[in-house]
This record gives sequence, structure tokens and C-alpha cells, in this order.
Amino acid sequence: MRKDKMNRDYRFDIARAAAMTYVVAFIHLFGYVYNAKSAAHDCIQGCDVLTASCLALFTFVSGYLLGKKYIFGGVEEGSVWQFYKKRLLRIIPLFLLSAFVLWIIGFNNTRATIQCVLCISPFLRPRPWTLWYIPVILICYLITPIVSRKNFLWRLISASVIIIIILALGYVFPDIDWRFQYYSFFYLVGLVSAPYSDWKFEKASILKWIIAVLYIGLLVIAHYFSLNVILKRLFSGIGVFALLFMCEGLAKMVFRKDNVISKMVVDVSYASMACYLFHRFFFWLAELLLNPTSHGLKWLYMVGFVFPIIIVLSYYIQFGYDKLINSL
Repeated sequence: MRKDKMNRDYRFDIARAAAMTYVVAFIHLFGYVYNAKSAAHDCIQGCDVLTASCLALFTFVSGYLLGKKYIFGGVEEGSVWQFYKKRLLRIIPLFLLSAFVLWIIGFNNTRATIQCVLCISPFLRPRPWTLWYIPVILICYLITPIVSRKNFLWRLISASVIIIIILALGYVFPDIDWRFQYYSFFYLVGLVSAPYSDWKFEKASILKWIIAVLYIGLLVIAHYFSLNVILKRLFSGIGVFALLFMCEGLAKMVFRKDNVISKMVVDVSYASMACYLFHRFFFWLAELLLNPTSHGLKWLYMVGFVFPIIIVLSYYIQFGYDKLINSL
């Protein structure tokens, strides 16, 4: 393996690639294969716990990686402005383009699109389909410089205060999106813990296996039994770390040396945000070109043919955009 890759933590590439693939190529595809929403809901009963775990893991990874990379508060440390500039430039133009395209094809209505673009959709209805996640992560970026300081006590107290404020906003905005409250918590966990824990627990491998097996059992329970909201959130939270431990095991197997699979995982991880932003548009285009009536053929067409093309296009969209931004 090349020296420039030795320090890369491939757990997170697997986590981002797997989470995005699950949401895009499985959960979202139900709405296309099974046109009736009730039919789609019946088919994915029990998957909401796994979906919440995947998105929470994706968000946790974002907070963790930024907490590792950026420390604010000193003259010699990270510039808040440079952080905002880099983060916002990386996501906002593509986000605005995606919002416009999804509005043009009628996927999101005008009001939901405007509220989403203004990043107030976590607090007001209606919320946009799919793009609801982007204002959530942008608000998380906004609070990052407040929390990401050298002092652990400051990180812990400031993050705790922010969590309390976010929960209290529920009284000001009765329609606040629970997903904003839930996923911002895991972002802050990653952000606070980044300099102090690698979340590998090398001396507790048995415990990691226990948590992974426990989570699989919880998914079975969630599939066959009706759970209240508290249990669903609890199960999903356990899943964040169970999935992370599973990704660690996979990373040790896949990334022993450079190979086609390891390169593909890294590329899919790199393309994950662009894929999330534009997959609905590409699904729409794919249905215009060909729309099999058989559920089996539709799955085969979308997953076996369309999704791989979307990944390739998303990679080059992100690569081309990054190259353009870096040249400016």
C-alpha cells in the first residue's frame, strides 16, 4: 500500500459508502419499484431502525473527521473563516443545483425547496424529500468552530449546551424535525470525541462483537414487533457503534493491500455526497428512458444498471467540482 495512504482510516470510507448505498439503492428505490406508498411502507417495515443507524453513522463520521482535522481558538490554529469557506464551498453550490433540479422535475414543491435552501426546513413544514438532510449537516458545520477547541472540558460543556438548546427549540418550533435533533447529537459525539478516542477499543474486541450481535438481534425485534419511538431511537443509537465496529472488521479484510475492491470503496465514499444530492434526478431520467412494470425487472434495472452509472457520474461530478473550486 502506498505511503500516502498509510494513515487513512478506511473504516470511515466503508461506513460512508455503505450508508449511502443502503439509503439510495435500497430504501429510496422502494418508492420507485412499488409506486404505492403503502406498499413501499409494508415492504420496508422494520428497516427504519437500520436507516436511522446508517444516517446517524454517516453524520457521526462527519463530526469525527472534522474534529480530528480542525481545532479552533488560538492564533496558530484553524481559521474559522477558512473552515466555513471550505465547508460551504464544498457543498452549497451542488446543494443549490440539486434543489433547483428537483424543483424543476416536481420532486419537491416550491415552498419546501425555498425553506430547504434557506436552511430553515428543520424547523418548519413542509420539509423537502431527500434534501432535508443537507440543512441538518450545514447547521452542524455552523456550530463546529464553537465546540472544536483544545480543551476537552470546553468541548463537552459547549456540546452539552448546544444539545440542550436544540432540544429546547422543540418548544419554540413545535414542527421541529426530530431528525435534526437526533443526527446533530451524533455529529457532536463525533466532534467532541475525535481528539481523545479512535473508537477502536483494541483491548475490547469481545465487547465489540457482543454489541454487533446485539444490534442484529435488535433489528430482528424491530422487524417483527411494533416499537415505540424511544426504543427505535435507542436501537438506532446502538447501531451507530455496532456498524462502526463492523466497518472496522471489513476494513481489516478489504484494505490489506491495494486492490480493485479497496479502490472502489474509496471512490464510492468520495462520490457519496454527490450521489445523495443527485440520485433522485438520475432515477427520474432512468424512468423516462425505461420503466419496467415487473418489480423484479425494475430492481434489476435500477440496482444492476442505473445505480452503478449514478456512482460513476457522481464521482466525476464531485471530482470536476473539486478541481474547479481548487483552481479558483
